[in-house]
Amino acid sequence: MADPCRRALLALLAATPPAILGRTARAQPFPAPIRIPALQRLRAGIDLEGTATAWDDSTNGPAGMAVEVGALIADGLDVPLELVRTTTATAVAELRAGRFDLLLNAPPLTIEVAREVLYADPYAALELVVVAPRPLPLPSIAALRGRRVAAQAGYPLLLLPSRVPASQMDVIALPDLPALAAALADRQVEAAIVTSPIASRIAALYPALEVKLTLGTLWLAPACRFGDHDLLQAVNTMLYIARQEGTLQSLHQGAYDRPLPRPPFF
Repeated sequence: MADPCRRALLALLAATPPAILGRTARAQPFPAPIRIPALQRLRAGIDLEGTATAWDDSTNGPAGMAVEVGALIADGLDVPLELVRTTTATAVAELRAGRFDLLLNAPPLTIEVAREVLYADPYAALELVVVAPRPLPLPSIAALRGRRVAAQAGYPLLLLPSRVPASQMDVIALPDLPALAAALADRQVEAAIVTSPIASRIAALYPALEVKLTLGTLWLAPACRFGDHDLLQAVNTMLYIARQEGTLQSLHQGAYDRPLPRPPFF
């Protein structure tokens, strides 16, 4: 979306109420361009804790697909992007309190979180998987009962109760890839539950480890506050255009070395 005129038109369409778009040629002339009220910049919350969509680069600051998506949305709306750092534990509460306008990497789509925020359309899909040594038999989720299992801190850890018998496992929360890989290699844990990109990197470091089970897909999306329907419509418009132009697919392939599946719409 390098063309400034095209970008401005897209931003106008994204923020224009349907009633105005539906006027006929005999209606009153269009008023001045309608923009999202008071949106002089896009304040976007970014969670850098235990997420595969964003991290803190020691040289360049926040990086990852969520940051790229934030820049894409702000560029489409023709406003500056202001990244506001948040955490897994506080992100949803800070969004609802108005500390920022948009949470770029909201918790994975679940009914519980959907009661608290307005999800936009997803921009990434990752598998939640179980990694373990090749000889260890794990034919099903039930085989995890009674085992010492590491989990990636952050959203994967929060999702465990809905995917595995967590109360019957000895779950150890570890912060990052080196800690997870070391715990598996040193047999401090019998298995680890991580997202698919982390699993691929662990398997590359330690060929004796492999993915044993897939626990489901994590759909990752931005989120807005309840009531911010103009912003939600604008964000979804920019994401739709990015999908149509292949931009999201390219970002997803580059970030995770896997194609972006056809996302659900709701």
